[in-house]
Amino acid sequence: MSQNSELKALLERLGPVRVISHDRSFSDELLPVLLRRDPGPFVTAIAVAKRLFASGMPMRAAHAVINRLAAAGTATCDIPADGGIDDLAVELPALNVHLVRRRTFEEPAAFLTAVRARHNLSQRDFAAALGFDVRTLQNWEQGRNTPDTAVLLLVALFDRDPALVTSALYEPVAKREPVPAE
Repeated sequence: MSQNSELKALLERLGPVRVISHDRSFSDELLPVLLRRDPGPFVTAIAVAKRLFASGMPMRAAHAVINRLAAAGTATCDIPADGGIDDLAVELPALNVHLVRRRTFEEPAAFLTAVRARHNLSQRDFAAALGFDVRTLQNWEQGRNTPDTAVLLLVALFDRDPALVTSALYEPVAKREPVPAE
């Protein structure tokens, strides 16, 4: 019997999922997180769902997260900003689930400048390595414009592994046999 079917059987024995309201209201600001469970049987599913609910997640949403965790081992979800995300990150590992929050970039201009400096690249070389126009990079670094999150994530990947980003952005030119002279 698969882990997913074991979880479904357990949930069916518990009965239908009831809509339960929270005893306090949580903020509307939601923080995206990724949950990853440890390999092996997922015997703590109910406890994880209860803990997610206590953090402000609706029970139906917690149930859906548990199903994704059981099936795929990971699940993305949103937790209210005032739902005790730091406490949740500390408590879930005891239930064989780990939480990480989506990376944020508070000062994009400073981040871009710091990455470029760490790799000892000029603006022109840095822009070329990442496939950007140098004027666009200059505007970002000067704070005149703000890069979107995808750009910042590409820069973060470059910071960790420049060769990976370079290999994704550039491809080899196909080799051709020389044309014989007549």
